[in-house]
Amino acid sequence: PNRGFDSFPAASAAQCTNDQGKFWQYHNLLYNNQGPIDSGWANRDNLKKFASQIPGLDMQKFNSCFDSQKQKPVVESNVALAHSLGFTQTPSFIIVKSDGSNPQKVEGPQPFPEFKFLIDKELGGP
Repeated sequence: PNRGFDSFPAASAAQCTNDQGKFWQYHNLLYNNQGPIDSGWANRDNLKKFASQIPGLDMQKFNSCFDSQKQKPVVESNVALAHSLGFTQTPSFIIVKSDGSNPQKVEGPQPFPEFKFLIDKELGGP
């Protein structure tokens, strides 16, 4: 789900870096530079500045993608999916068995042991 008006442009920019296989580098930059909700930290200039810090990212391709709002439909679709699943926090996950049964919703940041516990439980482990 979106967390304020900064979320949408940040998600769009992240999807543009994903086009070049640089999502996780950009993700880390966003989280390391994120400001308070609705503070305007994810403005166009900052998002482009963050992208320019990623080695190997083609800025011409990034700027074209970002300025044209190429990823807007992807982000809108992701937001709609999150709302349809009832997610209210970021990050959010669903852990399911391989057959798709018994979905377990996990919302908010969780430590690895919590994920391990839920996955082991779904696999019939301890």
